[in-house]
Amino acid sequence: MPSHDCLSDLFAVIDPDEFMDVFVKWITSIVKLNGSIIAIDGKAVRSARDKINGGNTPYILSAFLSEIGISIGQVGVDQKSNEITAIPELLKLLDVRGCYITIDAMGTQESVTRKIVESGAHYVLKVKKNQPTLFEDIRSYFDENVERSTDIAFKLTDREQNHGRKEYREYYVSHRCECITHKEKWDTVKSIGMVLVYKWTNDKLEVSEHFYIMDTKMDIEMFVRATRSHWNIECGLHWRLDVILNEDRSRNRVGNSVSNLSAVRKLVFNLVKLDKSFGDISFKKKLTNYRYDFSHIENLIFNVIPSVIEAG
Repeated sequence: MPSHDCLSDLFAVIDPDEFMDVFVKWITSIVKLNGSIIAIDGKAVRSARDKINGGNTPYILSAFLSEIGISIGQVGVDQKSNEITAIPELLKLLDVRGCYITIDAMGTQESVTRKIVESGAHYVLKVKKNQPTLFEDIRSYFDENVERSTDIAFKLTDREQNHGRKEYREYYVSHRCECITHKEKWDTVKSIGMVLVYKWTNDKLEVSEHFYIMDTKMDIEMFVRATRSHWNIECGLHWRLDVILNEDRSRNRVGNSVSNLSAVRKLVFNLVKLDKSFGDISFKKKLTNYRYDFSHIENLIFNVIPSVIEAG
């Protein structure tokens, strides 16, 4: 078994771009992306912060098949740039034609919308006050028209109860985009949307508003799917990377080790997600089974992975 230092040196020198290129080719040979909902979001690796060289915290921008629950690619965010400039680099890795890209408000930028459309994909992007004019345009439109316009599609979800909290959502979509002030800047926008979330916590009601732009004349069902599935990248991927695979406590920071070890964790994550041989058990219990019985790892390598690849 190689020593800790040997493995550390190895992951420090592997070219992260070539490693990710192989990763993407592998996962796209198993799952088909066309028409999928792809969530893009960034995550910090906090313990790898380099206190000596400026105190920068490494960030990894990831792409995630929201409805399947599989990681499909990542790029490191350069210390001299930000997530906005990293998004086009991540899109270059993937064939996203026909897919629906969801990003939180940090991705609601003119350059990002154009890059997504140029890539042959569609977008559902959240609008917050980092785009104040666009935010107010959409909010004002729905405030003024939601009660009287026939141009707004509507859907109400059933009331849900989780962890002692009750909630339901109202979804609204309109194809009337004349309300947008700077239409030349947002010329790819073909639909606008609003989600109202009603939450009861200890019998206290809280209502939150969320606004979106889309590049197609999106129907209400697709809007519900895209907005609901986006947060799977937080609870389905990022939470497991931190809590179960200990990514946030990883202190490896030499060379390319941050990006490469993050890719290895996503490789492990995908393998565990693809292994259905245990039936309906948790991610953590699968890892426990691998740890205490090597025959499960043999089954994963020699039976599960080949069958998944053949099916893909």
